[in-house]
Amino acid sequence: MIYSRKILGLIVFMLYVSACCSCVGAEKKEVKASKIISMVKKGKPVHLVNRIIVGDLDFTLAGKPHILNANTLQCEIQSNLFFEHCVFMGKVTSNGLLGKTPVQCCFRNNLVFNGCDFRGEVDFSGAIVFGMLNFSRTIFCENVIFNNMAVWSKDSFFSEMKSEKRFSMVYASFAGNLTFINAVFDANASFQETSVSGKLLFNNSIFNERVGFDMIEVYGKVFFNYTIFHKNVDFSSALFINAVQFVNASFEQNANFEKTSFMNTVNFEGVDQTRLNFQNSKISEFQDFIYKPLIP
Repeated sequence: MIYSRKILGLIVFMLYVSACCSCVGAEKKEVKASKIISMVKKGKPVHLVNRIIVGDLDFTLAGKPHILNANTLQCEIQSNLFFEHCVFMGKVTSNGLLGKTPVQCCFRNNLVFNGCDFRGEVDFSGAIVFGMLNFSRTIFCENVIFNNMAVWSKDSFFSEMKSEKRFSMVYASFAGNLTFINAVFDANASFQETSVSGKLLFNNSIFNERVGFDMIEVYGKVFFNYTIFHKNVDFSSALFINAVQFVNASFEQNANFEKTSFMNTVNFEGVDQTRLNFQNSKISEFQDFIYKPLIP
């Protein structure tokens, strides 16, 4: 009887190992980018988990472009796009050229890349997104470009993302909240002239190289608590309509707030003031570095 139980236990263990091996194999399954584009062309939702995407994923090929204005064509994407723990081996883009005419994409539904790994360049310049935008826990191995992007959803998430090369989000517009909590930037980053109608959150983020927030406009509350800036940071000519917190933020080099407009309470408790330049800034209610908690 004991011997039979041991045999039974061994069989169960072998079946378990076999099932685990099958799961591992499934995690590494490849999907061609062209297959995804074919699904989007048919208006089908895309939901891929633990897949390797082979080839360049060019969303401008997913529909027939129509005239947006005299100089630009637009490609409408109706599908819900959801990628989780996927590896993209090629370039991922939402813009290109049809002949000599620029083509941009409009995403009518959700655009989600949760926990993904991008090995090639990512370029969503000029994209319009009406659904949720989510790049949380994503790794960008090459340059990332979100210039002139317009997002109309309530929330856009980039939490816990890591950018190993240049990160650019200039002249972008967000109708809701923009979240970069626990994000890491290993190369230069730029958010110049980006507009955020909701809250802007960068708590616990790390900038290992220079970063520019010059001329940024934020209408909701702003949080840079415990954020680390290893190199120079530029907030010159920025406009902050609501309360701003930089509690215990670390500025290891210079922080430029020249001509910045603070229209509400400002809090820099625990920050080395000698590295901050507020020349010609407009400060409505400077709190003298006294901590007054805000509710995110």
